[in-house]
Amino acid sequence: MDFLGSGITFEGVCLAVFFGHKEVSKSDATVGHMSTNIILGITATGCQGFEFLVMKPAMIAGTDPLAGLAIHLLGRAFLICLIALWPAKIFQPRSKLAPQLLGQMIVPGFIGYGISSALLLYALTHFDVGIATVLGSLSSVLVLPILWVKDGLVPHVQAILGAVLAVVGATIIIIF
Repeated sequence: MDFLGSGITFEGVCLAVFFGHKEVSKSDATVGHMSTNIILGITATGCQGFEFLVMKPAMIAGTDPLAGLAIHLLGRAFLICLIALWPAKIFQPRSKLAPQLLGQMIVPGFIGYGISSALLLYALTHFDVGIATVLGSLSSVLVLPILWVKDGLVPHVQAILGAVLAVVGATIIIIF
């Protein structure tokens, strides 16, 4: 059943992300050089994968997933604070922090770091790393509705179907 659930989740995530919406929005705009964005994305993905592979033995040893999450997020918060306090011009904010911008950063961050990291650590405790990775891919699907509402764009039917399939696949993995 894990294989079936993983396949359904993977297909759902692909549909939801690839079909997105019909128009290009401000959220889709590329800022900076595309090669820099790709390198940063690959680096972030590799670091996250490494983090969870390192945490797998601790989770198998019986570490509580919430304690693991707290340590995991504390390390990330430390790095973010270090970068924010770094005096280099590249790390300085380009605009003032407005309440709307703060909300646009906190909600996806809470879903991406808080909820998805907690689910990943729970999955690492109870499932294989591959299944945990598939479940971790749900964070992109959970953030999509927020982007669709924020940008005021109607998503493709395929994207909505993909989001539903991703949740159904994850449910199959967890329940069965």
